[in-house]
Amino acid sequence: MAQSAPEEFVNQVRAAVDIVDVVGEYVQLKKRGRAYLGLCPFHSEKTPSFNVNAERQFYHCFGCHAGGDVFSFVMQVEQLSFPEALQKLADRVGLTPPAPLAHEDNPMQSVKAKMYEAYRFVAKLYHYVLTSTPYGSEALRYLENRGFTRMIIDEYMIGFAPESWDFVKDNLVKRNFPLELMVEAGLLSSNDRGRVYDKFRKRVIFPIQDSQGEVIGFGGRSIDGSEPKYLNGPETLLFNKSRTIFNLHRARSDMRKRNQAILFEGYADVIAAWQAGISNGIATLGTAFTEQQAHLIRRNTDQVILCYDGDFAGQDATAKAIDQLQKAGCTVRIAPLPQGSDPDDYIRQYGAEQFSQQVLLQAMPVTSFQLKHLRSKTVIQDEADKAEYVRQALEFIVTLPNAIERDMYERQLSEEFSLSLEAVKTEAKKLYKQQKLTNQRDKVTAPWNNSINNGKFTVTKAPAHENAERMLLYYMLRDPEIALRVQQECNADFQVDEHSALAAYLYAYYAEGHPADPGAFIHYVEDEKCKQLASGLAMMECRDDVSDKEIEDYIKQVNNYPIRAELVRLREQQKQLNLQAGSTIDEEQRKKLVIEAALLGMKIAEMENALREG
Repeated sequence: MAQSAPEEFVNQVRAAVDIVDVVGEYVQLKKRGRAYLGLCPFHSEKTPSFNVNAERQFYHCFGCHAGGDVFSFVMQVEQLSFPEALQKLADRVGLTPPAPLAHEDNPMQSVKAKMYEAYRFVAKLYHYVLTSTPYGSEALRYLENRGFTRMIIDEYMIGFAPESWDFVKDNLVKRNFPLELMVEAGLLSSNDRGRVYDKFRKRVIFPIQDSQGEVIGFGGRSIDGSEPKYLNGPETLLFNKSRTIFNLHRARSDMRKRNQAILFEGYADVIAAWQAGISNGIATLGTAFTEQQAHLIRRNTDQVILCYDGDFAGQDATAKAIDQLQKAGCTVRIAPLPQGSDPDDYIRQYGAEQFSQQVLLQAMPVTSFQLKHLRSKTVIQDEADKAEYVRQALEFIVTLPNAIERDMYERQLSEEFSLSLEAVKTEAKKLYKQQKLTNQRDKVTAPWNNSINNGKFTVTKAPAHENAERMLLYYMLRDPEIALRVQQECNADFQVDEHSALAAYLYAYYAEGHPADPGAFIHYVEDEKCKQLASGLAMMECRDDVSDKEIEDYIKQVNNYPIRAELVRLREQQKQLNLQAGSTIDEEQRKKLVIEAALLGMKIAEMENALREG
């Protein structure tokens, strides 16, 4: 019978796994001092605030405050339970639990696991039909005629769905996959009369994989001219088109090495490019390029070459993708393709060398593309059309931060339309001023939070007692004796609620006999805010060799805070009594107020003496 994971096995896996390697499969990390910095996978950002500490085996985001150890990361990024994350990491390092791990009672996870299993099976089934049965011979010839080698067919697990309504359905039933769940997974379809049938028929099948290489969907291409030419499976629990990038799991390593991604429009383009030796190619899935996809790319590289189809639809899609990529912080260039050509056709017709030399290496800056795209869409029949085009072109040009680039494009416009350079520059200055005024009106005036975005978790400019509480918690995380001392010597509760709650968790954790281990402690904590606080504290850069005197001083700060707060209140009360005494015309009342103020002053003096002597 399955049981909860033994602590010894959890620690064994934690010791065998390097968090930098694991996180690095999802986030492009750069070494910064003793830590690694990257863009957070849990929220959208342009400035890296996601910090991984190799020495402490911890991560913490200073933007959204997500944090923890390697188990926490896998649980959060893959949406897994702790036993599932533990099993995944154990498999990674070749460790076997002493007994089957008990999985939490999570119906959604079991549904997803069944869907993954079904997709793996059906992908192998389609591939087998294509490569090893007579049903796939026509499709295999079609692929070979398009230049697909057997090696690339195997690499991408390309398959074929035969012309049958029940082929996949019958095979799924034989293996006891529930039909209703298979419809929900997008592997089968159903009609109004309740009939269940295969989703794909007589199509070449391209498996769609997530960022970890798990099959989550299929794309099917017709081979007989039937429409639609390409058919993707529906969105499911596993497959979200707006968050999925084709080939990312293969291309990620090369994207990071080259610090460049080549973004294509479809999977056929990516596969043709891969076969031609271009290993940093990725693609969208026939849908509009999304903000989520842009940020997913940005986590791996900040340099993108867009290589969409050369037709008008492809150019329009390029213009939209530019906007999303630039917002995500990417530098974008556009690879030119002849009108009506796509990368797959170009590579097959002219070869890999010419594609690299004449297309990729000729990639143009965004402004050049925007001007070219604008020109192709503009019909100029008279002087008014010319003036309008020049004005629209200048609207692009004046956004350039580099004055030399602006001058270069202004001269090009001047020469192309036989206009005086002075007139072009005058119009550009006018548009620049208008845009500057608009930007100033739209500008957000909130200050940039450097304590969050500089990638360091430091003791902030908070009140002294709050910093003292944080420092005590930092050392309590690392030493049960310090935790016991704080518990015994702190007469006052921590004033910050989260600090007080975390201290209570630490007292209970050590009372149960657990050793000091920030990673294990975070799994012990149930409250999400306390987890985030603990992970942040674990990432603080402080001396580990703290002296008894320092701990004593921090405890004093905590103990003295209620007294100092009371002193502030009493001084304000004394001030009000003196003001009232000075303004009253009733002599008896004035004497009474003066005496009250004097007595209060004596009490204040006693408390101040106690603070000094304490």
